[in-house]
Amino acid sequence: MGDSQECREVLRRICAEAGKSVDSAFCRRVARHLEECAACRAQAVSLRGTLELYRCLEAEEVPEEITRDLKKRLGLLTPQEPSSSS
Repeated sequence: MGDSQECREVLRRICAEAGKSVDSAFCRRVARHLEECAACRAQAVSLRGTLELYRCLEAEEVPEEITRDLKKRLGLLTPQEPSSSS
C-alpha cells in the first residue's frame, strides 16, 4: 500500500470497521497484504468508492406497504405482521 493520504485513509477505514487500531497486528497484516496483492488493492479502492457514493445518498423512508410486501416475498413476515392482502 502506498504512502499517499488516500492509502492511509483506506487502511484507517478498514481497521476502524474491523474495530481495530491502525497500529494493531491485524491492520499491519492488511496493509502488508494490500502492498503485495494488486487484486485486493483494486477491491479496496472499489469498496472505498462505493462507500463514498452511499454516504452521499440521503436516507429515505420506505413505505410500510412496500416493507411488508418485501418481507412476504422473502418469507420473513412474523406472526404479528399481517400481510397487506389480509
